[in-house]
Amino acid sequence: MSIKSIVDAYDALDSLDLRILRLVEVGHRRFEYVPLEVIVDWSKRSEELVSKSLKKLNALNLIIRSKGNYTGYRLTFNGYDVLALHTLAKRGIITKVSPTPIGVGKESDVYAGDSEGGGKLVLKFHRLGRTSFRQIRRFRNWVGNRRHITWLYESRLSAHAEYKALVLAHNNGLRVPMPIAVNRHTVVMKYINGIQLSEVNDLENPEETLWSIIEDVRKAYRDVGIVHGDLSEFNILISLDDGEPYIIDWPQWVPRNSPGALEILSRDIMNIVRFFVKRFHVDLDVNEVVNYVTEGVEVKEEGLEEALEELLGVKGIEELMGTDYEDEF
Repeated sequence: MSIKSIVDAYDALDSLDLRILRLVEVGHRRFEYVPLEVIVDWSKRSEELVSKSLKKLNALNLIIRSKGNYTGYRLTFNGYDVLALHTLAKRGIITKVSPTPIGVGKESDVYAGDSEGGGKLVLKFHRLGRTSFRQIRRFRNWVGNRRHITWLYESRLSAHAEYKALVLAHNNGLRVPMPIAVNRHTVVMKYINGIQLSEVNDLENPEETLWSIIEDVRKAYRDVGIVHGDLSEFNILISLDDGEPYIIDWPQWVPRNSPGALEILSRDIMNIVRFFVKRFHVDLDVNEVVNYVTEGVEVKEEGLEEALEELLGVKGIEELMGTDYEDEF
């Protein structure tokens, strides 16, 4: 379903439809398919009105009806998109979304949009479950038995993890997309007028560009305490305005003190150095770069849970694991 179809579906909804959609979302804390009687009870509306709304939402592919032993409903990614867009628009963060994606990956779709003030934005919809479980499983220990795990909720975790990394990185002066907001599985960032490094065949000063990237990797490791985790020529944008490199796509980051972080850092550095050696014939040794980035940093390797809590604090973990809809009822 295209974003245009999702926007059209959103425009077709009334206030009751949106409320029912949100109630299904809330119900996933306890149910995979939220029972009809639960939705009716929570809505404080008649079963006739609720059933009519559910039928409409199902026809718009925003929910799926169960075919089991009871009548229940499950939110789809399309429905999750609608809820995120509704909240972002309601808060005055976005006014328009481009109908054509500017990027489609294994676990996300990226669209350009407009802000209320007229600036250009990027909306990144995380969509885990297409191909793999990947690193978001690191949050399982905090989830426990508190809720019914869905791909929607795991996509929310991925989005909030990326937003947290962007905030930490941006606040420490790294060249990353400026984070603006996060809601559910959607991260909103300032638009960068750039081109993916993998598509660049000519740089005015390749070695200078490489060292700019290395300095940001070093700053992330030393000052912020995080490792990107998936760095390559595909996750760097070269600005067409000032030629500066920006590191993007941060959902796979890990804390510096977490198990295996040094190996992940070394892999990140190896990926980017090898690209510059091959594409631009830069003469640089990977091991020397790793030593430069890690020099003087005392690492106390600990469990992932402890490393994350030390970095983000208890409140930060709660924000990461929480929900986005409590204030909407």
